[in-house]
Amino acid sequence: MNGGRAFRPNPGHVLAATAFLLPVLAAVAPLAVAPLLGVVAIAALALGGYRDLNRLEPIRLLATLVILLGVVGVGSALWSVVPGHSLSVGLRFLLISAGGMVLLAVAYGIGERERDAVRRALFWGFTLALAALAVAGLVQRLGMPSGTVEEIKRWTAPFNRFDRSATTMALLLWPLMLALMEQQRRVAALLVLAATIPVLFSLNSRAAMLCLVVGLLLWPLARLLPRLAAGAIGAGVIALVSILPSLDLSMDVIAHIHQRMPWVQDSAIHRLAIWHFAIDRINERPLLGWGLDASRALPHGSDIIVDPRIPDLEHWAAPWMPLHPHNAALQWRLELGLPGATLASLIVLWLLWRIGTSRALPRFNQACTITLIGCSLVVAFISYGFWQEWWMSELWILAALMLAQTRTGPLSTPEP
Repeated sequence: MNGGRAFRPNPGHVLAATAFLLPVLAAVAPLAVAPLLGVVAIAALALGGYRDLNRLEPIRLLATLVILLGVVGVGSALWSVVPGHSLSVGLRFLLISAGGMVLLAVAYGIGERERDAVRRALFWGFTLALAALAVAGLVQRLGMPSGTVEEIKRWTAPFNRFDRSATTMALLLWPLMLALMEQQRRVAALLVLAATIPVLFSLNSRAAMLCLVVGLLLWPLARLLPRLAAGAIGAGVIALVSILPSLDLSMDVIAHIHQRMPWVQDSAIHRLAIWHFAIDRINERPLLGWGLDASRALPHGSDIIVDPRIPDLEHWAAPWMPLHPHNAALQWRLELGLPGATLASLIVLWLLWRIGTSRALPRFNQACTITLIGCSLVVAFISYGFWQEWWMSELWILAALMLAQTRTGPLSTPEP
């Protein structure tokens, strides 16, 4: 009767549950990723995860940079055009970061049995979510007036958040590829890749499509030359943060692009107009910015773009600034000025340096991690607001899932 050992949940099991739930929630309710991080961080601490917190010593500098970024965000309430909102977002950033650090500590401390559980959970969660998205995408495209189909459409309504769902799955692909290869399941990895590409492309998310393309191009380089790949990404980040706000992206230039390249979609032209507006506002407050997440409240940001050379923007009632610039580099400079943009860039550069120069991390792990960082930056620089809670939470969970894949400390032993 007592022959079997009683199951005792531990923080590693919480991380395995997170690995299963992230893709599932991405399919049905992407915004729920934010509360997911809070719940699993508290559960991990309650099950003894606080004992793993001392394992964060190798990433003390990373933690310091993250805290400083949060402090700058909170402090920006002093000069923000929406001081209460900036203070609230800054405090939430610090709270989310604390939850993310808990998961990283758990990932550092899990044993081999829990590590295998994380891999299995990620595989089944990803498979279930991909199947659900494939079915939902197919049903949404049937376009038939049949009552049966209409019932199915109502049943699959939660799956109709394809953009966030698709980008999350595109990023999760790399932790899953690593998990399968660590288990020597090469055929399964190829099958998952072959199934993921058409499903995500069918969801018509441009961010996810570009993320997949960049990932497939970046991975071979990162596999062969990890330092070069990490250095190239880092150089790109530095260039975007330092050069992009100085570009002469006038409406004359944008109108010229629209007229000479009619195949460029109007949504992309609108994105360029948003960046033009953001660059102008950066030049008005270049040092400290307008305040954390203050893009939504910039003067004249809600005004409709009126330019006779691009009439569709006025027809759509497209504003100059719809909540955020859809570009992390511009958002850092616009809202937090040079101090915030510098800190955010240093966080990314530190990660690239530690991963790219790690002697403890096998090449395949390096390649998948560098690719994940590159793909995450692609999404950050063309799509969501950087301070959105679900997005910040997702990045922390992805980092924990990658860290849980290795038996060594990849962030603690850079090669001299």
